[in-house]
Amino acid sequence: MKRSFQLATALSFSVFALGTASGCKKATADTSASSDAPAISAQTTDVTEVEVPLTLRLTGSVKGDRETDLAANISGRVTSTSVERGSEVKAGQVLAQVDVRAAAITASEANVQVENAQAQASQAQSDCVRYDQLKKKGAITDLEYEKVAITCRTMPLNVEAASARARLAAQNVGDGTIRAPFAGVVTERFIEVGGYVRSDSRTVTIVSVDPLRLELSVPEAEAGRVKQGALVTFKVAAYPDRKFNGKVRFVSGAIRVTTRDLAVEAIVDNADKSLKPGMFAEADLGIGTHKLPAIAKAAAFDKNGTKHAFFVVDGRLQERVLSTGDEVGDLVSVTKGAAVGEKVVVGDVKTFANGQRVR
Repeated sequence: MKRSFQLATALSFSVFALGTASGCKKATADTSASSDAPAISAQTTDVTEVEVPLTLRLTGSVKGDRETDLAANISGRVTSTSVERGSEVKAGQVLAQVDVRAAAITASEANVQVENAQAQASQAQSDCVRYDQLKKKGAITDLEYEKVAITCRTMPLNVEAASARARLAAQNVGDGTIRAPFAGVVTERFIEVGGYVRSDSRTVTIVSVDPLRLELSVPEAEAGRVKQGALVTFKVAAYPDRKFNGKVRFVSGAIRVTTRDLAVEAIVDNADKSLKPGMFAEADLGIGTHKLPAIAKAAAFDKNGTKHAFFVVDGRLQERVLSTGDEVGDLVSVTKGAAVGEKVVVGDVKTFANGQRVR
């Protein structure tokens, strides 16, 4: 039995040895075939260098270039409204009307007081001329003349005061018609017909939507790199595939103590009204330029959701994953994965494989 076991073991070892030897021969043959594979022809170009914008990635919000909560400026009951949320209005357009009958009565009384004061002033002027002549003839005393002279000097002042009250009363009547101070869009309406408003009551909110402002918060550490006139590109959730552009116009003169950042505003054209005030934005704020390696667009290809390219290293193809940046003409900048002066393959790169020999 012991002899049979030894014989079986020896037989198994012999089979394993034969299999191993056969496998080694096959691997050697494959390697030799790979090494002996003919070199493929590939068109290459040099990795160059381009100057691209240096940006800060920030978040911000879109707001109207001009925004206001329009006050009533008069007390009374609302008699009519002519706008709703979303209504586009022009400068001077009527938005609502407040009952001004009481103000109109007051204005009429003020006008009557002006006429009365003017009549008294005219009579006083005639008296002044007559008393002046009597004074020259010595027909009246200095005390009598002085009383009339005081009246002559104060009556024009009474006329001016009455006129001022009349202008104020007329303004109150005019304030009963609530008008848009500038062109824009109504975002809120706080009044209804029949409601009572005071002079400080909010009536509507108006926002101008072209142009718009993009408000950004720049960290304190980067505040010194922000300049007026810098370019901004940004995206909003409503248009994920679209980039919007703006230019920095306003830079705050102080760091906000509570948040330790600098308020910056860029002006953004919005002729097509696609952007809405209040939108959240992810922005790139230009703070200068820097140089990066760049490859031809034809050399980069998508694979598994990332950019790849083939480089020629020691006569063989080397496939790399790239981190790309901005595009400049027919070139795309590379932030990671390429160095200036290297050879990169262009053309139908999808037919190539990593490790192939090239000429």
